[in-house]
Amino acid sequence: MLSAPLQEWLRAPGSATCELSADPRSIAVARSVVRSVLGEWGRGDLVDNVVSATSELVTNALRHGVREAVAADAKPLMLGLMRRGSAVVCAVFDPGTGVPRLSEPDPLAESGRGLHIIASVSDVWGWSKPGPSGKAVWAIFSAAADADPVAAVSPRIDGQHDRAREVCDCCPPEIHGHNWKLCG
Repeated sequence: MLSAPLQEWLRAPGSATCELSADPRSIAVARSVVRSVLGEWGRGDLVDNVVSATSELVTNALRHGVREAVAADAKPLMLGLMRRGSAVVCAVFDPGTGVPRLSEPDPLAESGRGLHIIASVSDVWGWSKPGPSGKAVWAIFSAAADADPVAAVSPRIDGQHDRAREVCDCCPPEIHGHNWKLCG
C-alpha cells in the first residue's frame, strides 16, 4: 500500500506536499498530485512540463536516493509544490546524499536522460546541499510569457538576481529557508 493517498496532502496557502513510499507506484501518485494541484491553482499551462519533470525527479530519487539510504533506515520521499507569483517550484526530497550529475547518455541506453528532460522542460533546476536527512532536487517552471520566473521565487541580492542557481547546490529559499546570499 502506498503511503501517499491524495486525501492526505499537507497543505498551506500556495503549497502542497505529499509523502511518497519507496515504491515505483509512487511515480504515478506524484503525477496525479501534480495534475490535481496545478489544476486547483489554475496552472493547467504547466501540467505537461511539471508532470514530466516530476516523473523524472521521483524516478531518480527511487533509483539513486533511496537505494543509497536503504541500509540507513531511509525516510520516505516527499514531493513538494510551491506557487510563488507566476512560477511553480517542484521539489522531491530523498534520503540520499549523492548529488545529480548531468552527463551525456549512451545513445543505445534505455535510461540516463532524466536530468536532460528536467533541464529541457523547466526554467532552471538544482539541488540542496545533502545533509543528514538527504537532499531536495528541484525545478522551477513558468509560462513562456513570464518575464523572469526565477525572480518570482527568489529575493533580490544587491539589485541583481542570483543566476548561479543553475550550478549552485542550494535550493530555493522556500524549500529549506536557505539564504541566497550564501550561494556562490
